[in-house]
Amino acid sequence: MRVVKALARVALAGALGFGLAGCGGHDLPVNPYLQLVPVSPSGQILGPPSGSQLQYKAVLMLWFHQTDANHDGVLTRDEVIADADRSFDLFDLDHDGSITSAELEKYRLTQPFRAQPHPVTSMLGAQDRAVQPDSVEALPDGASYQGSRVRLQVGLDPVMSADTDSDFRVTREELRAQSLRKFDKWDADHDGKVTADEFLAAMMAPFEALTKSSGWF
Repeated sequence: MRVVKALARVALAGALGFGLAGCGGHDLPVNPYLQLVPVSPSGQILGPPSGSQLQYKAVLMLWFHQTDANHDGVLTRDEVIADADRSFDLFDLDHDGSITSAELEKYRLTQPFRAQPHPVTSMLGAQDRAVQPDSVEALPDGASYQGSRVRLQVGLDPVMSADTDSDFRVTREELRAQSLRKFDKWDADHDGKVTADEFLAAMMAPFEALTKSSGWF
């Protein structure tokens, strides 16, 4: 298991080195107490929690190109469904057609990338403040929540949140549906395809909201 995790980290490091070279722009600082976890629409944790916009962007683009099965530079609904199916087959450990939180936890414990709690501070205590993008909601101009221009739903799980009938299980159809809801959100021009620019704009929005927010808890 240690060998698998080490290889995963080496592979990611190589991908990041390649991806960062192609990602322009400044690596703007984010709230030092918050980091974003790069997560696929189907809930796969793609890399370690990051406070670096460039690293976060590089990991996301690696997923984008891997999911773009025909390498035409865009994602389609079928490609996103295929990604959801691959994730479902990994999460459904007992192959009974549904994912439980226990299965998900067991699967994640075998993966190399897991959020670590931040050190104790007078501001946050010992709470883990690594969040995934769906947990970040940018508020309209002029609005605030507890003194901040972003609202965090810490603890929202990117897989179990697909459980729309509240039976504490996620079926293949539910995971597909959640991935497609995200696809439709990314598809800004509603042409049935998601370009790299559309994808990055949607996925970087939570990061930008955290960067611009002036109030922190």
